Amino acid sequence: MSVAFAVAEITFVDGTVIVPPTNGMTLFIGPNNSGKTALLRELSPLVTNPMTNFSALWVRQALSFHEGSEEEFLTWVGERGHRSWNVYGQPHLRGGANYAGSLARADAGRHWTQGGYGELRSMLVTDQWTDSRLHVRAASSRWDHAEPAADPVQFLYEDPALLRAFSAYTVEAFGEDIAVDWTVPGLQLRVGNTGMADVTPPSADLVAAYRRLPDLSAQGDGFKSFVQILLHTMLRPTPVILIDEPEAFLHPPQARLLGRILAQMPEQTQVFVATHSSDFLAGVLEARTSRDLCLVRLDRSSESPRARVLAPDAVTDLLSTPLLRYSNIISGLFYDRVVLCESEGDCQFYAASFDVTRDSSAAYENTLFLHTSGKARLADTARRLRQCGIPTAVIADLDLLNDHGTVKRAVSALGSDVTPLTADIKALNDHASGQRTFLTLESFRKELATVLTGPGNDPLTEHMTDRVKKMIKGSSGWGALKKSGLNALSGEAYAAGERLLNATADLGLFLVPCGELESWVRRISSSNKQNWLAEVFNSDAYLNPSSELQAFCRQIRYFLQQPVKESPESVERV
Repeated sequence: MSVAFAVAEITFVDGTVIVPPTNGMTLFIGPNNSGKTALLRELSPLVTNPMTNFSALWVRQALSFHEGSEEEFLTWVGERGHRSWNVYGQPHLRGGANYAGSLARADAGRHWTQGGYGELRSMLVTDQWTDSRLHVRAASSRWDHAEPAADPVQFLYEDPALLRAFSAYTVEAFGEDIAVDWTVPGLQLRVGNTGMADVTPPSADLVAAYRRLPDLSAQGDGFKSFVQILLHTMLRPTPVILIDEPEAFLHPPQARLLGRILAQMPEQTQVFVATHSSDFLAGVLEARTSRDLCLVRLDRSSESPRARVLAPDAVTDLLSTPLLRYSNIISGLFYDRVVLCESEGDCQFYAASFDVTRDSSAAYENTLFLHTSGKARLADTARRLRQCGIPTAVIADLDLLNDHGTVKRAVSALGSDVTPLTADIKALNDHASGQRTFLTLESFRKELATVLTGPGNDPLTEHMTDRVKKMIKGSSGWGALKKSGLNALSGEAYAAGERLLNATADLGLFLVPCGELESWVRRISSSNKQNWLAEVFNSDAYLNPSSELQAFCRQIRYFLQQPVKESPESVERV
């Protein structure tokens, strides 16, 4: 028997058309207030009634289809708990977990054949909304076992293997079992394990053991929310499931686990999820399942709202290396814009600078500052985020230019060719190579005092030895360039540096014109970066940015306001 029901196609108001996987998950992601929940609420009625009229923010049309004959459908419905009984001699279908009314059996078959899905909605679609998530249906009545079980609690009671599998999820998430107490007049979900074998009739000890277990309804919001979602999605799921904010009330580890579980649903289901959580998304991507995944990023940062279909491989690529996976880079998918920096300290300083220089009359800037622990992955990470449709800028110290290979890789990752920049890169590095300097004796003594710290009996550390070697070796002109930036240059070297900064800025790579982060606030000692940053904030120096820093922030803002350029690799063609 082959019975299937699914959404075949969704058309968005911007003209984007997607074909959601019939046996898989479609995730709607994007920044706060981008309309993810609104989209799901627009989609929900259209799944079974394409003629629903409303003023649409996102969904213009949704088309559904079915497979299977009338008789196959009616058999399938019965197996899923929609029991049959007679009303004035005419067979009717009794609703299951999501259906309290009744429908003549013959009418149900006719609606199926003719595509009248609205009358069959409770059998075909499950909605999971955040505002009703905590109303857990943790109890059920007994039933005539000549009929199939009709709701999730009954499903768990009649199938011990299913209960063990379900309980394994709650143990993994919260360290607690789920039990079905059948010693009460009906059936009641409880938290824990009696530690005893179920025997009929129940012994007094077994009854007492069940009574000692707390009711599910008395648990915390996170536990109840987690169980509620699984009860109505994993156990005899409807063909189409819509879930709004599954991560609501959950801590990050539980949200991640839930994403992995839902991505691995064993039955033929089409799941639509609106999520605000990078942890939930990470769990979905980690599932490594054969079920298809469609990612749609919503963007309302411009006048025209836009739905962008992302290639799952491009998003998964963000997690392909541990450095990116554990630096929260994937969070960028939930912001309007991203700025990538070399380190966490850089992120803190530039985020503060953006706040201070923001036009108070302008709209709120939903910009996230992230770091890649150094220069090496800055440009490539920007490329990956841009492939996901996220405007992304990079800030790096000026000495990124001190190696032609590094510049070439960065420029290539950002979609351009380094060849036109080669002459200027060479001119700048030739100038720096000819400017090697050595410390005076007095300067050497002062520097040495900052290096050789600690009790006199302590051995020299490798770090101390390296510092002393560098002091003896002296420094190239890049040392001065990092301290003073373009101001350390003149003539053709200055012109070359200026051209390079303008060319890289056009690509979204913003090199610090004054050399390095610490040079933005020169009156505070830069011998130790963390101390410098702490003093910048403690002294409120960040509240008075220089005109050069203000111009730097304006330049980055302008770049981020431009749309991300399309490329064949960035959009999944559907």
